[in-house]
Amino acid sequence: MSAVADAIKKVATGPHLSKDLSLEESREAMREILSGEVDPVRMAVMLIALRMKRETDEENLGLLLAMQEKTGQQTLNVENVMLLSDPFNGFSRHCPIAAFLPAVMAACGLPALSQGVYEMAPKFGVTHAQVLEAAGVNVRMSVPEAVEHLNNADIGWAYLDQAITTPSLFALQDLRRLMIKRPSLATLEKLVMPVKAKKTHLQIGFVHKAYPPVLAYLAKQSGFDSALIVRGLEGGIVPTLREASDNFLLIDGALKPCSLDPQAFGVSQQTRGVMPDQEQLTAAESAQRGLAALQGEKGVAYDLLVYGTAMALWHCGLFKEQMAAGDAVRNVLDSGKAFAVFEQGKK
Repeated sequence: MSAVADAIKKVATGPHLSKDLSLEESREAMREILSGEVDPVRMAVMLIALRMKRETDEENLGLLLAMQEKTGQQTLNVENVMLLSDPFNGFSRHCPIAAFLPAVMAACGLPALSQGVYEMAPKFGVTHAQVLEAAGVNVRMSVPEAVEHLNNADIGWAYLDQAITTPSLFALQDLRRLMIKRPSLATLEKLVMPVKAKKTHLQIGFVHKAYPPVLAYLAKQSGFDSALIVRGLEGGIVPTLREASDNFLLIDGALKPCSLDPQAFGVSQQTRGVMPDQEQLTAAESAQRGLAALQGEKGVAYDLLVYGTAMALWHCGLFKEQMAAGDAVRNVLDSGKAFAVFEQGKK
């Protein structure tokens, strides 16, 4: 009997008889799924049954560890790196200007990596990959190329696509589309760590209140040194620009609530995020507005880059004062440094 079949027998027996998997049972089942040798029906049954039962921390961790095994991990020659994990299925209402955050963070001295996919069910929203491609970035960079960029003090940022880092996980895209409802993979894939520095930090978003403890547990167990867990727009990594928001910090292994106010970083806006000018949200418009903000054009996109970057700089300890972090970001945007770093990363 296969590990997936054994898992189905435990987790798919109804609301009263279903049993939890151990970490190792979950890990072995996911290893089988990623081998490409499991019937798609069995994969879907197991993943949906887990979701309906509600995954335990150990089950989620087992799945994540198997995904990390398939991904591998390369060591960077830098003190800090920030991994940014916006929703892989993209955005449908707000321009994902956060695609440009890695370059701005790098210009401020914090190497940063964004990861995702070009498109993903069930939302099929506008993604970092689509926006960066529209801005002229190679979104099919290899992991060694990304490592080279992150180690280079003149660049310090990169985007990695799941199709490159974890092809066996990416190969489940059609299955996930047919499943309609999102499996736990939609959360777990955002915690995969293809690179690691002396200190590796995570900036990740959530929508539902139950998720911060889950994300903190997984981040801690999988080796992140800290995490900035953001109640962001559409589950993204930047909160509303209009008012204070309730977020969480994973610091020294402990999860702590953290209210963040954009005005403390020098950001004052009447809108929550970057709304598209056109009726239909597009990668082209998002890229155009992000590039303008990178070159110092003031507005909502500019303020989003300030807030999203300054939060990370403050969280990682590069600045003690939130306003000082915001001022540092405004300086690299106004001086043209952020745009120059972005251009370097396109080469």
